[in-house]
Amino acid sequence: MTDNFKELLAEGHRAQKENRLSASRAAFFDVVRKAAEEGDRPALAEALGGLAEAEDGIGNCAAARHHYAGAAALYREIGPAKMLACTLRREADLWMQTNQPEEAEPLYLEAENVYRQSGEESALDLAHTLRARALIREAKGETNAARPFWQEACEIYARHEVKDALTECHTKLSPPNRNPH
Repeated sequence: MTDNFKELLAEGHRAQKENRLSASRAAFFDVVRKAAEEGDRPALAEALGGLAEAEDGIGNCAAARHHYAGAAALYREIGPAKMLACTLRREADLWMQTNQPEEAEPLYLEAENVYRQSGEESALDLAHTLRARALIREAKGETNAARPFWQEACEIYARHEVKDALTECHTKLSPPNRNPH
């Protein structure tokens, strides 16, 4: 990756942090174009991910999903695996935001498999993915099928002391409150 790509990527990320989403979008578009012209696949994958994030930030969910899908296709070929998993999960999250769990589920499954191979360094990412898979099961009315996902996520959140997520897991795993009256 050339210094020019690094500078443009840094500008795109800086603009995102400063909530200048249009400027971020423009910077990432520029990197996407230049990286595609030069065949720089790592820069292209990173730029597509940044562009997806900018599109999501301005409310263009369909474009964001499209760019995440493009980045994921590249990461499948060139790695790193952790970037593939993160990109898949972000795309899946966008499908969930538009109430399309059937589109999200295979992406979460693929991300889960990658996170499991990464070991403890990806434990929290795995827990977040398991949580999403549990929510999909619940949405399908498959409460019993959701329990193992909640249980494993709960164990990971407990190890890492993520209190809010742990509270949610405990709530989901608690038996329903039955009023005898």
